[in-house]
Amino acid sequence: MGIPVEVHPGETRVPVIPQTVEHLVKLGAEVEIESGLGVKCFFTDQDYSTAGAKISSDRKGLVASSDIVLRLRKPPVEEIAWQKKNSLHISYLDPFNEKELLDKFIEHNVNAVSMELIPRTTLA
Repeated sequence: MGIPVEVHPGETRVPVIPQTVEHLVKLGAEVEIESGLGVKCFFTDQDYSTAGAKISSDRKGLVASSDIVLRLRKPPVEEIAWQKKNSLHISYLDPFNEKELLDKFIEHNVNAVSMELIPRTTLA
């Protein structure tokens, strides 16, 4: 699972915190994050590394090598081409208003899950 830094201006959230990474790793996932992922939330690369994540300074390589790419916001359109064929992208995508974005996922054979279409539940 690859998690790049959010590039949207003003975005201060992260898709995962070190505690979540630790849980994913215990479940058997390999997690790689882009260096600086948690800076705006006061998490260091060392926090993520201690939790079991690999740290990458190569954004394109991170996205290109991941079976799953996890983000908060929709990706820049040009970054969709970096993803492996048949990989999975998970983020908020605004699919009813982003036809060009969806067409790029189709063009590059990338599967996508739009988080705003996943029902919320209070049952955990």
